[in-house]
Amino acid sequence: MKLNATSVVALLIAVSTAASSPALFDNGQYVDWKSFVANGVNIGCWLEVEYSCYEDWWASLGTTAIDEWDLCEQLGDRCPEVMNAHYASFINFTSIDQVAAVGVNTLRIPTTYAAWINVPGSKFYHGDQLAYLTTIVDYAITRYGMHIVIGLHSLPGGVNMLDIGEAFGHDSWFYNTTNLAYSLQAVNAIATYIQTSGHANSFSIEPINEAADNFANFGTCGGLTAAGASYVAAYINSAIAAVSKINSRIPIVMQDCFCGESFWSPYFNTSANLVFDTHVYYFAGSGVYSEYVAPAVCGQAATLAGDNLFPVFVGEWSLQTTYNNTFTNRATIFDTQRYAWSKYVHGGTMWNIVHYGNATVSGQGEQQNYWSYIGLIEAGVITPATTASYC
Repeated sequence: MKLNATSVVALLIAVSTAASSPALFDNGQYVDWKSFVANGVNIGCWLEVEYSCYEDWWASLGTTAIDEWDLCEQLGDRCPEVMNAHYASFINFTSIDQVAAVGVNTLRIPTTYAAWINVPGSKFYHGDQLAYLTTIVDYAITRYGMHIVIGLHSLPGGVNMLDIGEAFGHDSWFYNTTNLAYSLQAVNAIATYIQTSGHANSFSIEPINEAADNFANFGTCGGLTAAGASYVAAYINSAIAAVSKINSRIPIVMQDCFCGESFWSPYFNTSANLVFDTHVYYFAGSGVYSEYVAPAVCGQAATLAGDNLFPVFVGEWSLQTTYNNTFTNRATIFDTQRYAWSKYVHGGTMWNIVHYGNATVSGQGEQQNYWSYIGLIEAGVITPATTASYC
């Protein structure tokens, strides 16, 4: 069922009405993003799989798929077995130990909506994801006091025409009441999971990621039309209301769809328990050389706080630049970003904890040499202390 943006905003309101250190979190204290600084990493490509993270794994499965939707459709009855094997092997406790050793205090964990709800007609696997999630987050919280941001990387219908939004070519999340209702069901399922986890104070919820109803301008704020922005904001307000009914102290994280905090702040009550997640990448569209990116990071970081009505953190970033990537420049680029995100906003979470992408880059090496957090630790690039920064 399709309806216009004004009608959907009214529906959203109606639906929402109806429906650092271990001691920081272990003592029951909830995170306050206005003072908290994330030194974090994503566990992406785990409970949502992406071709670019692990081309060799995809090739080993004997399909022609390049997104998770098509992968499970082609695998058929094999999909549960394949996905569970991936969930079990992609990361483990040692992975958490390694990132904790260099000071990581936050894990951003993207999931598909199918981890939380079973949507009729969806090709995604809906099964044992939460068992694997619980094993990892319980360890990260109880052993290291980490904060966990659980995200809905995809929403029913597709939010941006990309694999990460549901599947390539899918964009029917916008203005669709059925998909809207399922999305809010998924938010409620996450909130309920958190509330009953025994560590409710250790989580934030991110209900959307990189939405765009004008894909021609994806990666910029132009990726959202005015109607699309109103729709997304109304959905987030409904998510805030829904989560507040379960536990108002659980923060809501809004991925800013490349628009920035000051664009969105007028849509929300300043009392909302809301933090913005902005994504900063220099590998595409920026035209930046690795030897010149550090000063650019500092300049951009200084603008990210927007009008300062809501806290902001950098939910995704990497070390790859458009041109002339070099192994020797990686430490300075990493240190500058980690330092800048903490100096000007509330930290960040690098993409990704492990990354096996073998795509070529301009300069030395492959994509994995600039995106894999654990690989960078093992290469001596990431250390507990920032040793060189241009800010």
